Amino acid sequence: MSKTVELSDDVYTQLEHQASLRGLTPPQLIAEFVYKDEKARMTVAIERMRRKGLLLMPSSSAPPAPTNFESVEVQGTPLSEVIIEERR
Repeated sequence: MSKTVELSDDVYTQLEHQASLRGLTPPQLIAEFVYKDEKARMTVAIERMRRKGLLLMPSSSAPPAPTNFESVEVQGTPLSEVIIEERR
């Protein structure tokens, strides 16, 4: 997906310079900035939830979830169709 962002010439020049110093294109540098910002926001949100007691740290002694299960074929109307019908 491609989007256009309006930047002043000075800001774009700085962006090009910073990108070239890192061996990146301006769009790649912007993507890196967005990724780092989102990661920082998630880290802050997770820490806030932990402090409020809404999120617990996983226990290293807890056994991993099983991966050896057999799927079961279910009969009847798919759940998505039931939900749509209930909303009508």
